Amino acid sequence: MEQYAVEWTEWLVHELFFWEKDNVKKGKIVRAIHHFVSNGLIFLVLVSHLLYPAFWLQTFVLFCWTIIWIQHVFTNGCIVSKVEQKLIGDESSFIDPILFMFHIELNEQGKRGFVTLGSTMLVSLLSLEWIARVFHKVIPFLRATLLSFSQGPHILPSISFPSG
Repeated sequence: MEQYAVEWTEWLVHELFFWEKDNVKKGKIVRAIHHFVSNGLIFLVLVSHLLYPAFWLQTFVLFCWTIIWIQHVFTNGCIVSKVEQKLIGDESSFIDPILFMFHIELNEQGKRGFVTLGSTMLVSLLSLEWIARVFHKVIPFLRATLLSFSQGPHILPSISFPSG
């Protein structure tokens, strides 16, 4: 599956950037787009929690990161990074500046594992937060619904909810 995804993505890059004949330049264009989108999604996580904590935005961010996480897990790393590396002919990746900053040296397999672990942790935390927000929105609805049923002709046991 990994090889198929890399070949398909490379074919797509060649089709999208048909005017550029040099593979190194195509790879650098893909790398620039990859860094822009990745940093943009990291920025969106911060915005959706600090500046504009709207539920729809957090749902959108979770959806995007879940798609990325699925791609990382099923293809053993980032497909876009593999296509970049294949076109440019180098081994640098998105996390190299982070590893350099903390003086961590990893081989290619270690970098893939680091990226997969990081995306797994991020999706897990965002998912837990999303579930908590859903329950925060659903419990008042259920409380109102159950209380309206208990006041009507239906016979329901008395349910008390803690206030707060």
